[in-house]
Order: sequence, then C-alpha cells, then structure tokens
Amino acid sequence: MILINKLHKKYFLFLVLCISSIGLFAQHQYKGTVLDADTKETLPFVNIGIVNKGVGTVSDFDGKFYLEIDKGNFSKDDILQFSSVGYKTVKFKISEVNFSNALFQKVVMQPEAMQLNEAIVTAKYLKGKKDDVVGFSYPSKNKFGYWKGDGSLGAELLTRISVDKKKHYLKDFHFYVNENYSDSVLVRINIYKGGTIYPEDKLLKKNVTKMIGKSPGKITVDLKPYNLIVDEDFSIGLELLEVYGKRVGLVLAADYRPSTSYRRYVSQGQWKTFRGDAMTFYVNTTALNDGDIAQISDYSRNKLLKNSFQTPIINTNPIKTHRSITGFVFNNGKPVENATVQITESLKQTQTDAYGRYSIMARLGDVISYNYLGFEKVERKVTETVHNINVSMNVKVEELTGVTVTERARLKKTEAEMFSEYLTNDEFAKTAYGTLDKKTIGHSITILEGKSLNLTAPNILAAIDGKIAGVRVGNVKVENPCFGCSFTKVAVFIRGGSGSINNLRPAIFEVDGIIYEEVPYFLDLNVIERIAVIPGLAGVGRYGQVAAGGVIAISTHFSNFAGKDGKNIDQALIQRNIYKHDAIDKQQANKNLPGYLQALLAGSSFEAAKKVYHENEKLYSSSASFFLDAYIYFTANWEQEKFNNDIIANHQSLFENNINEMKALAYAHQREGEFEKAKKLYTNVFVKRPNYAQSYRDMANSYVEVNEVQKAANLYSRYTKLLNDSFLVADTIGLHPIITTEFNHFLQHKTDFAISSEDLKEIVAMRKGTDTRLLFEWNDDEAEFELQFVNPENRYFVSRTSLNNQNEYFGKQEYSSSKEFFLESDIIGEWVVNINYKGNKSGLPTYLKVTSFSGYGTDSEESTIRIYRLSLKNVNQNLFYLPTLGIDKLN
Repeated sequence: MILINKLHKKYFLFLVLCISSIGLFAQHQYKGTVLDADTKETLPFVNIGIVNKGVGTVSDFDGKFYLEIDKGNFSKDDILQFSSVGYKTVKFKISEVNFSNALFQKVVMQPEAMQLNEAIVTAKYLKGKKDDVVGFSYPSKNKFGYWKGDGSLGAELLTRISVDKKKHYLKDFHFYVNENYSDSVLVRINIYKGGTIYPEDKLLKKNVTKMIGKSPGKITVDLKPYNLIVDEDFSIGLELLEVYGKRVGLVLAADYRPSTSYRRYVSQGQWKTFRGDAMTFYVNTTALNDGDIAQISDYSRNKLLKNSFQTPIINTNPIKTHRSITGFVFNNGKPVENATVQITESLKQTQTDAYGRYSIMARLGDVISYNYLGFEKVERKVTETVHNINVSMNVKVEELTGVTVTERARLKKTEAEMFSEYLTNDEFAKTAYGTLDKKTIGHSITILEGKSLNLTAPNILAAIDGKIAGVRVGNVKVENPCFGCSFTKVAVFIRGGSGSINNLRPAIFEVDGIIYEEVPYFLDLNVIERIAVIPGLAGVGRYGQVAAGGVIAISTHFSNFAGKDGKNIDQALIQRNIYKHDAIDKQQANKNLPGYLQALLAGSSFEAAKKVYHENEKLYSSSASFFLDAYIYFTANWEQEKFNNDIIANHQSLFENNINEMKALAYAHQREGEFEKAKKLYTNVFVKRPNYAQSYRDMANSYVEVNEVQKAANLYSRYTKLLNDSFLVADTIGLHPIITTEFNHFLQHKTDFAISSEDLKEIVAMRKGTDTRLLFEWNDDEAEFELQFVNPENRYFVSRTSLNNQNEYFGKQEYSSSKEFFLESDIIGEWVVNINYKGNKSGLPTYLKVTSFSGYGTDSEESTIRIYRLSLKNVNQNLFYLPTLGIDKLN
C-alpha cells in the first residue's frame, strides 16, 4: 500500500487547482432530505450528484444529504440526479436548483412499479446440480485497490466477470479485505449487466449492504435471496456508503489475471475503465437448464417481492465526550522524538515516536500542551472541528551575559590536507566523493571508529547495533511481480534520512567508495577503519535519489592510501573506486556494429550513404531496428528532410504495434525537435499501456514539449490520483523521483502555481552543489546495464539497472525505464560516463536517450539530447564526456 507523503499532498492540492478550480468563496451548499412519495419515509443511500462531473454523495441513514457545488463550474444544462433502486430517477437542471446554504430542502421520489422475480430458487431445486465458481479468486500479493482519505460516498469499484451462455444461479459473492483503517465501513453490493461499454443496467434491484470491520480476510455476501440468474457477462463490485471513523482506508485484494475493471470516484460520476486489472471478486454459482427455470417459475409465480434492505446495527455512542487527536511535532521540518504531549490540568499524557507522531484522547475544550527540553512550550485548544493537530516547536533562546567568543572561525581544509591527515584525525570520514570534515561539513554526520565495534558480532548489522544514535534495523517487504510472491529482507534506517516521515527509506552502504543497496554482510569486521553515518538530504545530494534514506560510508584498512606519517602509499593497487581507464572507446565499440551501420559510418557523402541504405533495404524489410538505425544515422548526419522522413513513412506498419520501437522513434523525433511527431507516438504507447506509470510520465513530458500546459497538468493530476487510489505504484527508486523533478519544474516554469517555501527548501537541499542534470531513458524496460560515472578526480560511482532489483524498498520499479542523476558542480573538470550493457530478453538492440541539462531550473537552462544504440554486451564502453555530450555519427 502506498503511504501518502508530503509530495503526494502537494500533488493532490494541484489536482484540485488545475482540474476542479473550486473557488473558496464560490461554494453553494445543497442540503436536504430524500423522501418516499407514498409513505413519506426517508430514503437512505440514494445516489446524488451531477452526472459525469465528479461531484456527488449519498444520503445517510436518515435520508439526509449535503452537497457542495460551485455553480460557476457547470453549465445551466448540467444534470443534478437522484437515483435509487426501486424508485424513479429524479433529475434537475443546475439552473432549476434552489441553492441556499440555509434552506433544508425535501426531494420526493416516486416508487417504481417492479415486476415479481421470475424465479425464486430454493434448495429443493438445487439438489444434484453442478456448482461452479466464476470470477477471480486469487488474492495477488502486489495488486490491490482501495478507498483512501476522506472517501467519496457513492464511489464504486467493479470487475467484469465472464460466463458461458448457460444459465448460472448466483449464490455467494466473495472478496478479500487486506486492511481496514476505519472503525468500520458500510458498502453496497452492485451487479450490472455486462453487455454495455460502461456499467448501466443493474441486475440487482435491491439494496444489499455489508458492514466491513477491522479484521482482514475473506468477506462473503449471500446472494441467494435475490434470485439472480445470468447467462451473459456481468460486472460485480462495491459502492462506498458510509465511513465510521475519521477517514477511510479500505484495502481490497486484486487478482493478477487480466480482466476489465470499472471505477467511478463519486456518486453519479463518470466511469473509468482499467483494462488488464481484476479485483479478487468471485461468485459461487449453480448451473441451471431451461427445464429448471420453467419449473421454478411455476412454483414461485405468486410470491411477493419483499424489500431486502436491512438497516445495519451500528455500535456507536451517540454522545461523544472524547475524541482521538493525532498529529506530528516538528522542529524546522524534522520530527521531534519523545516530546511530551499532555492534556493541561490532567495527568493524561503521551510521547511522540521516532517520526514525531502522537495520538491522545481529549474532550472538547481541552488544552493540549507540547513540551520538550530546550524548546518553547506550545499549547493548542480542542474545538469541534479539530481532529488533527500538527505542531512546530522552536528552540528556546536564553540570553547569556559575560561570554566572549575568542576562537577563530574554522577554515575548511583542502582535500589534500584531509587526505594526508585522515589516519590521525578521527573527525574525518572518507566517501566516494572525497573526505569529509565533521567540523566544517555543514550538515549532520556521525563518525565511529572501527575498533569501537563489537568485533565478535556475526555481521556488520550486529556490530553497529546500539553504537550509533538514530540508527535502527528493520524489515522491508519485497514483492516479486513475476512469481506473485513476497519476502522480507533486513535494512537499516536512519532518523532524518528520508524526504518524508511517511515514506521512510532504507539507507545505502558505501564500502571503500563502492555503493551497495543491500547490507554488505560479506564485510570482515576486523578490516573496518571508520564508519560515517550521513542522514540528511544536504549530505547525500551528490549520491542522487538512491540515497534519500541516508548513507553509511565504511572505509577499511585497505582503502587508506595515506600512512600515519602523511605520505601516500600505492593507491593504484588499493583504492577500489579509482577509475583505471578500462572502458573501450567509440571506435572500438563500433567494430561490433552490424555491417550496414559500419558501411554507413564509412560513407563520406550522402549519396554513398543512400546507396548503402538501398542495398540493405530489401534485405532488412521486416526489421524495425534497421529503419530506426538508418533514420537516426541520416537525421544526425544529412539534412535531407524528405528522404529522412520517407525512411519511416514507407515502413510505418513495422512500428504501429511495436511499443519499444515506437518509443525509440519518439526519442529520435525529440532529438530533432519534432515534438508533435513524438507526441503522436507517446499517445499510441499510452493507449496500449494505460496502467504504466512510465506512460503517464512520457505523455505528460510530451505535452509540456508541445506547450499543451492544461493537458500536462491534468495528466500529472491523474497520475497522482491513481497513486493515491493504488491503481499505480510509485517507483521510488527510478521513475517517481523523475516525475517529482519534472512536476516541480513544470509548476515553476509553466504555471502560476506557487510552490511552498518548505517544498522549495527540500528541493534546494537535494540539488545543492549540483549544476548538471542527466536524464537516461531507454525504450525496452527489460534492458539491463550498469552506468559508471567518473568525476574529475578520477573516482567513480556505478548505478545498476537490473531486473533482479526491480522491487526494491517501498516502490516497484516494474515498467520504469528512466533514471536521473545530478552532478556536483564544485569539482571542476571533465566527467566521464561509461556503460556496461547486459542485454534484454528480446535480443534486439536497446536504444538509450540521454538528455543533459545545464543550469537546470534556471533562466539559463540548456539541454542536449543524444541517442545511443546498445547491443555490445558485458563490455565497459564509453558513452560520452561532460560538460558536453559530444557528437558522433551514430547520434
């Protein structure tokens, strides 16, 4: 399940701003009671809303409803609709509705003449009949759907179930609850005929409700009293009617097998289709023949239809004298642990946890005090509308007299000085990006000597246990999408080493300059010289997003290339992240290209290259890769617009259903500045892959390139909505940080939306000391490779893209084919970027697009795009040098 972090909240605010555009002072409240026209009794759970406009609710147990509407967002002909099974639908045009915040109105609904059920099936007629199960019964470990947050009443989630043409009597409906954070939730079971594009005609003509409590597990609903017989596909699912508790968090299991699901997010809202997704909804059935139906019909012809709706018994105290108050305590955006939260004039108190979180029972009018040693006391009063209180505490400032500071300000030592003093100064720490001085580094860092470890411990985790404040060992659940299973692995967490308290990320390890995203159990404890724990964003920015949970940098005796006398020793034989210039150059790599590409590169004129192309055109007539290679080569080298365009136009059919080749072709169009052509290709990919987060990122970015700002905004908002509703999963390692970066860039440069100062501080902290952004995108999401970054000081860092680590930490990297890096600007000189390509499952070449941004996010921002063809495997080969990507005939 995805926890909503601060970024998600910002996204959600933006969704409201860019789609709904609801003005704070333009709201009109429409409230009232729904009544039965004949009996004058109130009608519970009537669907109320503006048709297909995302504004709606349901009436409560007493038939009352409250609806907030901004009339300025709707035309006078938009329809406000009231619908309920057994009653005629009531419709009003918006122009006919009497909006008044003070007026409590009555809406009367006429009962609808209903025929008797054709058959009432009893156990007498089911003896000896064949039972069957239809639908999706497997609760997958990595798929689910749910309602979250405040919950929109009337929201529905359905899955289409296929049946053969035989008549099936529906007996029991089953679904699985993974988690429920509410006290309880009331849902309605809805069943629709399956012969339409969207659910329209309800098969179940009665209110069938189910109360769901906190306990997870399988839920069964008895359908036998409702005499449902189907001989065609149908859709079945749940509708949210009532939430007991402050918020809803109902998580339902889904099945890995493909089907079609439908969802609408509010009563009377527009249906959305999610192809390829199925909830774990299944029905026990009994097969019947025509003779059975006739016999049953004769038996039940005169049975009266009875209303099956039963009002659930809710175990609640109508007079609530207490309520749970929850929240967080911060100091400068960081959680305050063990702060005392107390009800003033009472002994009732609690403490905040490691994330600054607390919960305490309070009454209306109570004053809650927040205390922590060295901080100013804060008090907050509990009012009728208060359920959540977040507090920011400030350090207590006390004036001191008679104190004179005489020590001279510390001067930052040079890298050479720290290098030579490392072994004699225990306030120095060694990392892949240089030596750190604890006194002058400017951010939090903890340094531990190797000799102080528990050297009898079985591994590094046990050795540091209890030795470093703020470090804890925990478990991370890892999902395997290929096999539908999960397992738990051990990870290390550092307090303060996450971008969000709600999305804690494990720390990574660095051993002698080499990055490990897993715990280095292989490490011999006796060779450890020093350990540095770097928790904050300011300290790990140069490592990139992979280090958002902090870094534990370990240096061993073998990595020390300065003796105790300060003299250098043979670093070439010892230092493990010193680049040895072992990558082959472009000229060597090109010798492994296909013959036609080598011939093209050897051509000295357009005519010579054209001849090579035509000589191979028929030979490779069915190969999209050949025409991609040719198009990339000719557009990079020869300004022959018609000829170049004809390469693709004459072989368009090779790309129409090939997602990987379409993406590679879109890269080529983007490099040439033909963004409209690229947008068409990304649109086709999006249609074919609507459930991939990568599709949302690519499509939104393409909209920005053609300056379709509103469409980009809608897509970013849609992506966030699907994250929050768990239809998409945030890849917190690769893709999601890219969307975060580009979304902030979009807000700053394409809209008037103001980013909060707190968010800007986090962005600035992460980017401090960086100037160049490198964005890597590849067309085949099953491609595997290693990127090697060599800085001007000849030290390198390796980033791996592997199918084996696609589900690391709390995000699935499945279907992600992008990564970004920010290079620090305080090291002057040339960077080298190499790649070791491992291949893909198709055996076809992978196309890598690299975009280099200088001055990213500033008014002087510039970018360069290059495309690289990857086919040579298991060889470290040079890609490019920075600050420029350079140019060769292949890109």
